[in-house]
Order: sequence, then structure tokens, then C-alpha cells
Amino acid sequence: MNRVTNGSSTMPPSAMDKSKDWQLEILMEKLRSKSSQYKSLAEISKNVRMAMLDKRYALDSVEKSQHQKCLDTLQHSIKVTSLQSMIERLESLTRQLGLKFMVGPSGVELFISSDMFYLEIVLDQTGAVKDVKVHHESKLEQQSCSELVNCLSRGDFADFTAQLEGFASIYQLNAEKKIKCKAFTALQSLESDLSTLAQLQSFMKEPFNLLYKSPVGVLEKRRGGHPMKLTYFVSPYDLLNVEKCDIEPITVDTIISKSLGYSVTVCMEGSATHKLQTTTLITVNRNINGKSTPSFSSLSSQNSAAIPACFVLKLNKPMPMCVSLVRQIQQVTELDTIEQSTTHPLLSLIVHHASDGKMESGSNKGLFVTLPDQTHCYFMTENKTMDGVLVTSIPFTHPAHVSQILVILRQQALFNTIISSCVRPNSKQGKCN
Repeated sequence: MNRVTNGSSTMPPSAMDKSKDWQLEILMEKLRSKSSQYKSLAEISKNVRMAMLDKRYALDSVEKSQHQKCLDTLQHSIKVTSLQSMIERLESLTRQLGLKFMVGPSGVELFISSDMFYLEIVLDQTGAVKDVKVHHESKLEQQSCSELVNCLSRGDFADFTAQLEGFASIYQLNAEKKIKCKAFTALQSLESDLSTLAQLQSFMKEPFNLLYKSPVGVLEKRRGGHPMKLTYFVSPYDLLNVEKCDIEPITVDTIISKSLGYSVTVCMEGSATHKLQTTTLITVNRNINGKSTPSFSSLSSQNSAAIPACFVLKLNKPMPMCVSLVRQIQQVTELDTIEQSTTHPLLSLIVHHASDGKMESGSNKGLFVTLPDQTHCYFMTENKTMDGVLVTSIPFTHPAHVSQILVILRQQALFNTIISSCVRPNSKQGKCN
């Protein structure tokens, strides 16, 4: 029988397991005996608030800030099970985002606002969410938002926070209210044009063609505070099913539900002043054969406005890009996309990025790929004229730019996927002849 040696004595494995269980039970009993001495998180939060209001013990700004952080931490640890706990949680989130919070006269209507938009959250007496309405300064009517209702109903406050940040980001401009209103109108007009493009490609029934050959790839419309999303490339590695040792077929539902592949979100950022559309620019022309062809109007004083902002395609993950392709994008958009001083040898940049920094860029030892029955070693020679940069976002000013940018991004994504397939930090390192 196997025995485990511990100093000069031995003990069977089964006896050791029983000993560990007994020690755990003793420890748990000690905790149970003291549990009555501790207050609940809600009571601790209340006591801290009362202490902060006590004028006998004045707190300076630093102490108040530290106390508030403690309260927020406690608040996020308290399970939302009542109307009051829902109000306190939303108030805490709102304060951290720098927005305003107010409870309506009825006690079940909450308002989260900035100078450009506000949310009206309607609860019942149990704290359950009945409706969430969004009102933008540039729009006359409120709109119910099912995305916000759903995330609050399932208690996903991280998603709710992300959506609030999404709404707020639209208006992060150095401009007066009137101009900020035009910025939101511009973004909506752009989204409308891209949605029209997506409708024109609906004849593509094959997901492969939709993903790689269509103007906007797989388009997901704006969902509450989540911006419009365009998926333009999916690597074969994204489709691997490790459990089944198989590759899953490409389907639109799979791409969307699992957030697969390379994608961009359509956003707006403050910048130098540019002309941006204030109405849709796309026109759909039909020929005698019934084929629809889109065309775009140029920006003019009738369909655009000068706004200190630009549209931005934000990549879902930083992408090493060849400088020559970046220059092609700059020729399309007529905007500077990157700082040229940040260039690196492209292949080394891809290797470093694909390995999460585990493999040093510029290594000339070869890239090892260990397979079940063999080991491969790949040597790659840097082209001195092929520098690369890490790109995270691409600014543009016209909807016609989007499809041209995606064509270039697909080229880079395919190249990066091929090179990255040889990057295996965990492969056994050997010698290559």
C-alpha cells in the first residue's frame, strides 16, 4: 500500500484526506461561531454614510474620496434584491461616471442625465425594471430601450455601465450644445447609410461571401449604448471546436453570438473641425435588370455641417499593420491615421503581438510549432522596406470610406493570421538545421 512520508511518520492517503476534511470542518465551525458578531454589508454601508455626515468628525476631501470608494466597493458587493438597493446601485454607478442622478417624486422613477441626454428608468415597488427610456437633446421624443431594460433585469450592471459610457462618448466634444446635437445627428445619418448598404448585400446567402466580399461585412446595428459593429474577417482558428476536435461552419448567428473574428465599431471622437453629414448621403440606383447599385453624394453645405469631430472605426483588438497599407487608408480618408515615428519591423511586430509579448520581436532563432507527431521550425526574413505599426482606430469623414477601409483591413488580417499560425510560445524550442 502507498504511504505518504511526513518527517519520521507515515500516513495512508485516505487518512490524510480525512484529516484535511476534519481541519476544514473545525475552521468552518470557528467562522460560524463568530458570524453573529459581523454586520451585513447593507448595515456597514449605512454606518459609514452616517459617520461621514457626523459634523463632529470633519473629513477632508481626500478622506471623503477614500470613504466614497469604500462605499462604492460595498455597494457593488451587495446583491440587488429590493427597490432601495437598486436605487443605491444605480446612484453609485452614475456618480462614478460623472453623470447626474435623481429620484422622481413617485420614488420609482429614476433619472440619469448629462447636459445632452438623459435616461428615465421606471421600476416597480420590488425594484424590478419596467421600462428604460432614452432622450437625446437633439430628438423631440423619448425612445424605450429594450437593451437597457434587459441588462438591468438580469443584473448585468457592467453592461449597463458600458452602455452609459457609450452614450456619453458621443458628446465628448469641445463644443456648445447646438453643435453637439449635430454630432449625434451625423452619427445617426452615417449608421443609416451603412445599414442601407447592408440591406443591399442581403442577396448574399452564403456567409463566407457576406463576411469577405460584402461592403460592410456582418453588420450589427446599434444596441442601446453599444455602437454599430462590423465584422469583416474570421480566422479559421476562431472556428476551432477544441472539445469536438472539429471546425464549426461559418454562420452569421455564430459570428454574432460568440463575437468571433476581426471587427470594428462605428464611433465618433472629438478632433479638429471637419465637415460631417447631417443627412443620409446614399442613393440606390436600379438598372433595367433590377440590380441595385449604391452611390454617395459629396459633402456640401446642404447635407453637412462643420463639427469638431470625426467618425472613427475602432478595432476590437490592436492590429499590426504594414505602413504602406496605412498610407492607402490615409489616401482614402485624407486624414492622418498614425504617428510614423512608432514604426517597427512588421514581422517582428506581428510575432510580438501574437505571443502577448512572450516572444521577443526581432528573434532570429526560428518559430517552432510542435505537432503530435513532428516539430516544424519557420524562419522569416524581415523586409527592410516593410515596416509596421500597431493600429487601434481609423478616423474618417464619409460613409463611402468604410467599405474601402474594410478591404484593406481584410488584407492585413489575412496576412497576420498566416504569420500568427506559426507563433506558438508554448511549443518546445529545439534546433533547426
